[in-house]
Amino acid sequence: MTYQNKTLSTSRRLFLTKSIPTCAFACLGLSRLAEAASTYESNLEMDPANKFNKKVGWTYEEAYLWRAQLIADRINRISKYLGRENLIEALKKSTEEYYRSIVTYKPENTLQDFVKPFYTEKSYKAILTCEVIENREDYVLFRFTECLNAKVFRELNAADIGYATFCHGDEAWVSAYNPKIKFIRTKTLMEGNDCCDHCYRMGK
Repeated sequence: MTYQNKTLSTSRRLFLTKSIPTCAFACLGLSRLAEAASTYESNLEMDPANKFNKKVGWTYEEAYLWRAQLIADRINRISKYLGRENLIEALKKSTEEYYRSIVTYKPENTLQDFVKPFYTEKSYKAILTCEVIENREDYVLFRFTECLNAKVFRELNAADIGYATFCHGDEAWVSAYNPKIKFIRTKTLMEGNDCCDHCYRMGK
């Protein structure tokens, strides 16, 4: 499977820089991130060489919450000018376009190639809990019972933004990878359901 944009499968690597001051994290209520930023700045003053390789101590949840807060805040502000409904629809269309851009269609692309990373790659396993209900060459049924994106966006009362930015693109992603693969989903964690039920079927 060929992914052109590694950000979708490498845990959304985030970096703290001097352009985002410690107070910004504190204002968001993320005290541990603020402490991490302070540690980062202290280390930077001591040794400015290779500053972009400095590591900070934060959890996946802290990192995703920080990112979700920035996204939600910006979208909420823009929606005041464009209208919430119009902006969410624009987000959905841009998400479809983006998801189509991250894969390259090849006739040999198989269903198994597409779904395997969800339950084998560390980057996905770190942010998703996937139950494999059925897994055949031509038919796959998953239940995602935990999703970090859904958790943080719902905590921020921004599930509509989270859905439009992440969940909505799944069908376009599958279709772009191989239009013979049909994707069916009836519920998502982002919308408040008990799971995301992903069904994939390879057509002839």
